[in-house]
Amino acid sequence: MPRSLTMALVLLLSGICAAQTADSALTADSTTVDSTIAADSATTALDTTAAALIDTVPADTTAVDSAAAAEPTGGEGTFSQIARFFREGGIAMWPILLFLAIAIAICIERTIFLFFRANLRPEDFMARIADLIRKGSIEGAIAVAAEEEAPLARIIEAALRNYRGTERDIQNAVDEMALAELPRLSSRLTYLAVLANVATMTGLLGTIFGLIQAFGAVSVADPETKGRILANGIAVAMNTTAFGLIVAIPTLIAHAFLSSKSDQLVDDIDRYSVMVINMLAQARKEG
Repeated sequence: MPRSLTMALVLLLSGICAAQTADSALTADSTTVDSTIAADSATTALDTTAAALIDTVPADTTAVDSAAAAEPTGGEGTFSQIARFFREGGIAMWPILLFLAIAIAICIERTIFLFFRANLRPEDFMARIADLIRKGSIEGAIAVAAEEEAPLARIIEAALRNYRGTERDIQNAVDEMALAELPRLSSRLTYLAVLANVATMTGLLGTIFGLIQAFGAVSVADPETKGRILANGIAVAMNTTAFGLIVAIPTLIAHAFLSSKSDQLVDDIDRYSVMVINMLAQARKEG
């Protein structure tokens, strides 16, 4: 082969190899660029999504915080409402509160006395007394009566201690002890009725003062503040009336209930004292 042809073939092969190498390099570069562009696009998309999530989370958190703030606890809400009700009622609320405290104290004391200390079982008690009288054991009957602190027992004991006297003497002893014991049954009950009436009237007086304050202030107030002043005055008026009735109604119910129990005990005393007087008179005749 001639030397020139050989050189031409070598140059041709070298050119072909160089062209293929260039094409491979271009292809690799293109692939790298495409990969870079795709990675950049993915990064941009992730950044956008993250930003959207970041923007959304505070809104959700704010909504949750708002919902939590708008949902007060039951106990705090109740006490806050009571405090606001009392505060808006004005100065008349304090006397009514004092009347309520006195009424509660009287109700507790009278309930303990009438239903526990003065309330023995009269049927069982008188059955024991009658049995001892029939057996002639007057001293035993006196001892049984002396064990009790109830007014009925004290009156029966007074009758038994005078059993040797005439029927008139026994009656006088019973009447004397009844004059000392019966007032204990009705003691302080009239105060409940008085407190109920005074609480109602104090509430009405607070209503009048609240209305006077409201209309007096509205007549000289600015148009922008008239509504607020009038609302405050009406709140004073309504709250005092409501609180007065809240105190008066249960107090009247307690008065009626305790008075009924007191009357029942008085009726038992009248009934069984007469019974004992007759039994002693009969025992004296038979003896």
